[in-house]
Amino acid sequence: MEKRTFGQKLKNMGPAAIITSAFIGPGTITTATIAGVNFGYKLLWAVVFSVVALMVLMEMSSRIGILGNKDMVEASIDLVPGNRAWEIFIKVLLVIAVASVSFGFQAGNIIGSSLGLKEILGTSQLVAALIVGALSLSTVLFSTAKFLEKIMLIFVSTMGLIFLFAMIAVGPNIVEVFKGLVTPVIPEGGVVSTIALIGTTLIAINLVLHSITSKEKWNTKEDLENAKFDIVVNVLIGGVITVALIVTSATVLFNTGTEVTSPLIFSKQLEPVLGVVGAKWVGGLGIFAAGLSSSIATTFTISTIFSKVFKWENGVESKQAKIVGTIVVLFGTAFAIMNTRPVQIITTAQVMSGFFLPFISILLVLVCNNKRMLGENTNTLFQNILGVGASIITLILGTWGLYNVFISFF
Repeated sequence: MEKRTFGQKLKNMGPAAIITSAFIGPGTITTATIAGVNFGYKLLWAVVFSVVALMVLMEMSSRIGILGNKDMVEASIDLVPGNRAWEIFIKVLLVIAVASVSFGFQAGNIIGSSLGLKEILGTSQLVAALIVGALSLSTVLFSTAKFLEKIMLIFVSTMGLIFLFAMIAVGPNIVEVFKGLVTPVIPEGGVVSTIALIGTTLIAINLVLHSITSKEKWNTKEDLENAKFDIVVNVLIGGVITVALIVTSATVLFNTGTEVTSPLIFSKQLEPVLGVVGAKWVGGLGIFAAGLSSSIATTFTISTIFSKVFKWENGVESKQAKIVGTIVVLFGTAFAIMNTRPVQIITTAQVMSGFFLPFISILLVLVCNNKRMLGENTNTLFQNILGVGASIITLILGTWGLYNVFISFF
């Protein structure tokens, strides 16, 4: 196969951009801002862990799709072929995980995006929520996966530039930033923020989606290199954006007593550099773009995975998939119209995602050791160590985080 140039590789990217757009939303903006405001640079290591683990797990999911010619749904069921009880267990697990995470994230996505649009246009919350809901719904009814890949690349690039500019402009302490990146520590009161940071990046259901989109885009062993390039570039962009958000909030708002009640707090961080009006526009644009892209990606995720679980004819283009996507958008839009405070919804959705992550990642590791499906392309020892290690760490943190959220409710 002819070796591709860097430019050709960039043009051939796609599936991983949907994943990055899904996790860089109002949830990530809010969670990263909370982490910076409350703990300074101390939780930056959690982003590094999440980015490395996500790359490893996404490579596994793409390998299943490209070399195994199966998506995660089929491959997981195929671990115990012909066993109806196992098939039902896998489908129930995926449906519960996908539904609970998608509905939770979608509420936060549309609330956050509408808040950003309201900030830019000066409209009422009702009007902003209806506009964002209509834009999200239009992608459910009229778009294709290929179109989504292209617009997600645009969204990711726009968000990356906005948030990176913000970080550089506020002038962070580089030494302290480096220490935060390489020193794993959970400060007192930082458990929920730590698991939320991991849960907002390592979204379990995105691993299932990535196996599906990789299978549909590529089909040869040589294509696996394109998939790896796609993963590394897009996940690194997502990681840099998250780090930039934490660094900006830590530099400007740490130890100021600021309470993060909305993604719009991000805009306040920019006022010393851009002034009130500039911060309002730049911050509002970033939050609007992040929320809308995540809303579109979340709807696409649940529609795509459900179409595989229930084997709907025509997949994500089926009538059933469009109905599911419409319900999810209407659910999020309703919460946005009611002007619901997004932080608790967002944090709970992220912790739920973190809770389901170890179960999905363990399935992923098991599938990637299935010689019957992957032959000589099964996991190496190093990949197994990384995969199992990520599963164990996220299981401990996810259970711990879910317990803390439960206690906070009661």
